[in-house]
Parts: sequence; C-alpha cells; structure tokens
Amino acid sequence: MSFFWILLGFLVAVSSRWAYSYFGLSCFEQLVFHVKVPLEGTNTQFIFDWIKKCFLKSLIVSFILCWLPELWAKFIFIACLCYAIMQIQIISYIAHQFMHTDVYDRLHSVEVKSPKKKMNLIHIYLESMETTYAKQEHGGNSKEDLLPFLTQLTEDNISFSNTDKIGGARVLNGSGWTTGGIVSSSCGIPLIFNLKHKFCNDDVPFLENTTSLGDILSKDGYKQVYMIGSNAKFGGRKFFYKQHGNFEILDIDELKRQGKLDQDYHEFWGFEDDKLFAFAKEELTQLSKLNQPFNFTMLTVDTHHPYGYQSKNCKNQFKESLSNSIAHTDELLKDFMNWLKQQDFYENTVVVIQGDHTSMAAEYIHDTYDSNYERRVWNTFIHSQAKPVRTKNRDFTTFDLFPTILAALGYKIKDNKVGLGTNLFSEEKTLTETIQADKLNIELTKQSKKYQELI
Repeated sequence: MSFFWILLGFLVAVSSRWAYSYFGLSCFEQLVFHVKVPLEGTNTQFIFDWIKKCFLKSLIVSFILCWLPELWAKFIFIACLCYAIMQIQIISYIAHQFMHTDVYDRLHSVEVKSPKKKMNLIHIYLESMETTYAKQEHGGNSKEDLLPFLTQLTEDNISFSNTDKIGGARVLNGSGWTTGGIVSSSCGIPLIFNLKHKFCNDDVPFLENTTSLGDILSKDGYKQVYMIGSNAKFGGRKFFYKQHGNFEILDIDELKRQGKLDQDYHEFWGFEDDKLFAFAKEELTQLSKLNQPFNFTMLTVDTHHPYGYQSKNCKNQFKESLSNSIAHTDELLKDFMNWLKQQDFYENTVVVIQGDHTSMAAEYIHDTYDSNYERRVWNTFIHSQAKPVRTKNRDFTTFDLFPTILAALGYKIKDNKVGLGTNLFSEEKTLTETIQADKLNIELTKQSKKYQELI
C-alpha cells in the first residue's frame, strides 16, 4: 500500500508539472475546454513522452521509498496532491466560478457596413508563430535568423506592434491554444467553457449567439474554405467553421476521401506543411475561377510543440529541432508568396498572416530565449484597404485582430469596435490600453451572464 500511495502521489505531482511545461498550458480553462471537445486526431507522441518523463520516474521513486510506513506514504500522497492542485491553478478556477465581472459589459455588437468592392481574403494561421523568433535587431529575441522572409515581408507591409520594431498581440486567457486563438481573432472574444457546457458534436451549437468573421463574409456571398493538415474535429474546429460561415473543410479525412492522400497516410498530426502549401495552391487556383469572392483560411502544423516536425525537405541547420521547423515554415511561406504574386487574383486579395497563439513548447522557449522577453503573436497585413493611423507602440490582444481584419477588407465598423476588439487601423484605444492586462486576464475568467449568452 505504501508503494501504491507513493506512486499515485508522484504520478499526480510530476504529471501536473510536466503537463504545464510540455503543453504550455495557459490556464485551467484550457483543460476544461479540451474535456468538452473531440480529441480525434491527437498526436500520440505525448503518450510516449509522458511514460518516459512521468511514469518511469514515479515508478523508480516509488520502489526506492516503498519501505516507508503507510501513514508516511499517505502524507506524501496528500503533499503531492496539494502541489498538483496548485500547479494546475484549480483553486483560482473554482474561486472564479463564484465571482462576477462586468468586463463583458464592454462587448460591442457587430454593426458593419460592407465595402462596394469585395476583396478576396487569404488568412494564414502559422502554428505557434510568435515574434520571439525574429532576430533581436528586428524586435525578436532570437540570435539565429529563423525567419528572414517573414521578417522582411512584415517590415515591407503593415504590421501592428507593441514596440517600435516587430511586435504583436497579447494572448489572454481563453486564447492560448489553437481553437481559442481562432475564436479570439475571428470573433473578438475568449473561448471559455464551464464544466456545465455540453460536450461538442455535430448537433451541439458552437458559440451559438456569436458573430464571427466567417458569418459576416458568408452574408456577403463569399465562398469559404478552411484547410488544415490534421483532423478538423480536434478541438471543435470543424464545428466552429461549419456553423459560422458554412466553410468547406479540407482536412486530412476530406483529402483522403478526395484521393489526394493515401488512406493510410499519416505524418505528425496528419500531413506535413510541404503538402499543405501545395494543396493550398491547387485550391486557390480553383477558387479564383469562381464568380464570387473567396475566403481561404489555412493553418500550418509543422511548428507545433514540443519538437515540431522535420520533413525530408527541412534543412537541419540549427541545434534545436523546433528551430529547424520554424525556419522551414519560413521557406515554405516564401515559396507560397512568390507563387501568389504571380496569380491574376493577387492584387484583389487581402493576405493576413498571424500566429494562432504563442508557442506551447515551454521547454524550448525556456532553454532558447530570454525569460524576460515579452512574447507576442505575429501579424502581417498585405493589400489592406484601410490605412493605419499608427502601427507602433500599441498594446493590443488577439481580440483586436477581428475588427482589424474586417477593416483591412474595407468594412466600416461602428465605433471601430466589435466584441472585445478594437480596429487597430483607427485611433480608438484597445481594451488593454484602458485596462491593465494582468487585471483584464483575471476578469475574463470570472462569471458573466452576458458572456454565457454568447456561447
């Protein structure tokens, strides 16, 4: 029994610490969300890493300490349990279930005026792409030149920054993972499910009373496509895009159904970015032939935590494997943009490039970059129909990208605000320019009837 209590205790403690390091968990709400949504298509590498880094270590410690009296073993279990509870922030989560906030009273309804000229939109979410990866002289924190093309592309076009160099958006609670990042940047709100929320499936409304970028473009006659190199059901992404804009979903399952991939093909989370960008070119060629504007949204995957994915075309020029994946994404983006510039529809297309959230590769970030660097999400706007008043030294969040993308497409926005977001092309202050970010982050996780009505 001593062995059992010690093993259980250390498993709980070590696993909680490992999970926050391995997955870079931003808040307990992230765990709650993933309990409520499908996990189909999850990369199983984390299971082997957990066995190696958590189970085997706990097993060894348990064998060493199994001679202890059972009372002591139970004390160790209780101590480990308390540590785990503190580690996963469950105390603050429970406390916030009984606290109310008025921050959501600042929500603005969607009141926009459509432009006469409908620009196409290519919205590229780069997995975990943060400004940390830019070289130090350009505003990042890297000593290595991981992103020469994206850096130059950003400096040559419009990009909003929290500094006088390359910078980006804060990631707040409810926005620190892929689905949360997508919702925050296309709806202007965080994604926070409570434990009472229904389990997501095809029959359950996903953010039922929320208006998204896809909803607006759908009403204006856009053909909309979402392409990813994994299973779209993971994290509820399929439900979001189908229910908000009736997107055509091109994920690994659909591309296999179309015969573009072998039925048994599987790399990393599904298929690698080399293929993703190649498929994107094919799809955009078809979309450009339609007699309607299009919104093509895509999400890369090769820079996913913890180590990234290194395809056969990835150059191993850096020590860290994830650094090589980041550099390869830059090369793929360069090839894609050079191709795009040769297309007839390029001049009539707004291109938005952004990170979906900051990286969850906590060990890589900790070992490679300065701990005091302020990590932000990358953003680049090409062919914007709006002209910015000021792009530098702004404090903003991924919520602000929603109205900013609308403005880039030529939409006029009442009061320049949608959801909790502010149009960055305007002079209006953002939420974090009026409320201290740390305070706002806490308020977002408290209870609000108005927010619950949205989701």
